[in-house]
Order: sequence, then structure tokens, then C-alpha cells
Amino acid sequence: MFNIGQRTAVRGAFKLAGYEGRLMTLRADSPDERIFVLGSSDMAALRDVRVLEQVLQQVLGCKVAVAEEHSGFGPPVPFE
Repeated sequence: MFNIGQRTAVRGAFKLAGYEGRLMTLRADSPDERIFVLGSSDMAALRDVRVLEQVLQQVLGCKVAVAEEHSGFGPPVPFE
């Protein structure tokens, strides 16, 4: 769904924010949104989450949230 430039930019944005692990998202109900999920320790280690979300929104051209993984969300899928 996203091109290689967008995927590379997303990984770079997470790296600058302090996260270099595997990127996982929730299944999107709409192509206009994306929710990235991270473990609680990874969320705590991130630099400014709201700035990261804003950068990701610009890169992907859709609404983006970064949230702590939760069992109520359902199984995450790899970001591709």
C-alpha cells in the first residue's frame, strides 16, 4: 500500500524518535488511518510521541496514531 520511500521515511522517523524495532500496526478499518503499536517499554523510551505522529501523518498522507500494545486491540500486523 505504501511505497518504498514512505516505508523508509517511517522507519527513519521511528529511529529518530528512539525506536528501531519491528514496526507493527493494527488492521486498518480505513485507508485514511494507521495505528502503530509498541510495547510499553518501547513507548516509554520514545521521544515526543505527538511530534512523531505528526511527521508520520505528513509522510503517509493519512491520520496516524502511535499507541501502546493492548490485548483488546486484536493481533497487530507488520507495517509494509
